[in-house]
Amino acid sequence: MLNKEQQEAVEYLDGPLLILAGAGTGKTRVLTSRIIHLINSFEAEAHQILAVTFTNKAAFEMKHRIENQIGDGAKNIWSGTFHSIASRILKRHPEIVGINSDFTIIDGDDALRLIKQIINELEIDVKNYPAKNYLYQIQRFKDKGLKPEKLNSKDFHHHNLPKLAQIYQIYQSRLKNLNAVDFGDLLLYNLEVFEKSPDVLEYYQNKFQHILVDEYQDTNNCQYQWLLKLASKYKNICAVGDDDQSIYSWRGAEIKNILRFEKDFQNTKIIRLEQNYRCTSNILKCASHVIKNNNQRHDKTLWSEANEGEKIKLISFFDERSESQEIAQIIDDLQGKIKLSEIAILVRAGYQTRAFEEAFIANSLPYRIIGGLRFFERREIKDVIAYLRVIFNESDDLALQRIINLPKRGIGNATITKLLSQGANTNSSLFLTVKRGINNGSIKGKMKEALTKFINDIENFKEFSRQNKLDELVKNILNDTGYLQMWKNENTPDAASRVENLKEFISSLEDFASLADFLDHVSLVTNTENETLNKDMVNIMTIHSAKGLEFDTVFIVGLEEGIFPSSRSIEERDGLEEERRLFYVAITRAKKNLYLTHAQNRVVFGNFQASLASRFLSELPQDILDVKSSDNFYNSYDSFSMKKKSDNFSYQSKEKSKSGFLNKRIFHQKFGYGKVVEINGEKLEIIFEKTGQKTVMKNFVQLQ
Repeated sequence: MLNKEQQEAVEYLDGPLLILAGAGTGKTRVLTSRIIHLINSFEAEAHQILAVTFTNKAAFEMKHRIENQIGDGAKNIWSGTFHSIASRILKRHPEIVGINSDFTIIDGDDALRLIKQIINELEIDVKNYPAKNYLYQIQRFKDKGLKPEKLNSKDFHHHNLPKLAQIYQIYQSRLKNLNAVDFGDLLLYNLEVFEKSPDVLEYYQNKFQHILVDEYQDTNNCQYQWLLKLASKYKNICAVGDDDQSIYSWRGAEIKNILRFEKDFQNTKIIRLEQNYRCTSNILKCASHVIKNNNQRHDKTLWSEANEGEKIKLISFFDERSESQEIAQIIDDLQGKIKLSEIAILVRAGYQTRAFEEAFIANSLPYRIIGGLRFFERREIKDVIAYLRVIFNESDDLALQRIINLPKRGIGNATITKLLSQGANTNSSLFLTVKRGINNGSIKGKMKEALTKFINDIENFKEFSRQNKLDELVKNILNDTGYLQMWKNENTPDAASRVENLKEFISSLEDFASLADFLDHVSLVTNTENETLNKDMVNIMTIHSAKGLEFDTVFIVGLEEGIFPSSRSIEERDGLEEERRLFYVAITRAKKNLYLTHAQNRVVFGNFQASLASRFLSELPQDILDVKSSDNFYNSYDSFSMKKKSDNFSYQSKEKSKSGFLNKRIFHQKFGYGKVVEINGEKLEIIFEKTGQKTVMKNFVQLQ
């Protein structure tokens, strides 16, 4: 049974329609019901309908529902993802863009290999300008609908990649020579087909007299232009989306596409789906109070016939360890009352999962990582652990093979295979075989130079490890080998995530007395019985991975400035609005219970720092919050009140803000005694007697 607004959206057939479908308002049902209504009312035949989705899963679900209602007639509907529909059109008209109908669609690995070939031919330093960076920028050009010949200086000068325009041009030429396209080309070539052959465009305009688009807020410029051309004749386009859930700008999505829909199509009818069928009223109130602070949105307010439900639990912890441990305890207490599979922990960044994974293992709580790897299974973490394994045991050939040419040292597979064979003949480790080859002169030239430096680095790290802490050792490895710089040079979202994971890895090391203790710990963590067959497991994932999912109980963790919102978003234009939309998406994943948490301190890159609670917490409706502090971990914070100041949210204790700290002796519960050398607002620069200089908030110290 459709509600009033859903029914109106299904039956309105008089021109362009924008359906603003809030989270959990049943948009998929509306889309499928509308297609069925188009056919049953004889407004359109199945072959005249184009239904575009973003995922194959969504396309399959839609087609399956329609087939259940109207039978085999549904097979004549053109439904699928943007890329699948564009591929279908391109295969009919390949000669217009200079390719053959048997063209192949290459994947990301093949595209990267081709870019590497071009870079090598142009003698560009791949260490400073990795092929991944070029491919990433070329993909963004294609998202914007920009072909090489249409680029101008403002499109590529700020990317700091030498010969980017030339490489893009050569890349496209090579693809044509191979009779191949990449995914970005599918829509790009469709636009070229439409531009060069108006007759072909008119054919598809006449064919697709009714166009339906799901998740319109996630369209990039190329997809937007494609839809605009197809719908420009009959204007029977129905776009379904929610500007409050536009969270993919980093992969080309442009929120302005949905915001300007009624300008692109005159006389647009706008229908708002605001009745939510997922969440309690308190959760919806929480989400609405947050998202109304955005300017780039259509006004809408979600509501529900469900009861108010539990209050939103807002908990402050002393640090990230107490946050993860106590959440694990809360979940442990919930066992038997709720299925673990109905619980989700949502993090802003992948590196945050590490503390929760270890807490869950310690508490024997089964968990799964959705949309990603477990922390210690990530490539960059395994690379650094391989270095540590070799430093601890130079006979560990498996670990040595992983890192001997990482970062690139010019040591190829043929050389490694030859050395392994020599080692097998003499019953020697790879490490010892390399040392012998250097000493007896069998390894020569540049190879000798590269391997000598590598061996010396390992031996220096080994000596360093005997006299220094583990986190300092890893910092040395990352910096001296160039491994950290390797990822920084990539300058892509994926590389940035790896750098964050490496920082979190360093932060995790302070509790281990020795390298041996750490390696034992890692072996236990990584060899924990694989419980993925047990479906009743807690779900841990990033918020981006959670879109489209729902759970009875949700924990949104790490709500601190610099984490959520992220430090990068604070600096970017419109970045905070997208972060707020991300928070809105996270909130609306919860059906019954919602926990919001933040830590007052956090270890960042091995340094213990005070944290400011997220500014988004100041935007929550206080009457539905159950505010708590983890007194077990920081007794002096026995009472809290919320105060908005300078658009930052902070917890204030009963004690008034202290003054007169400069040059005074203070005491900090974790760092001990120190002297204040500088004051920056609420932050103090303190030289501690045992741990050196650190930045700490005033509320965390006591005057002596």
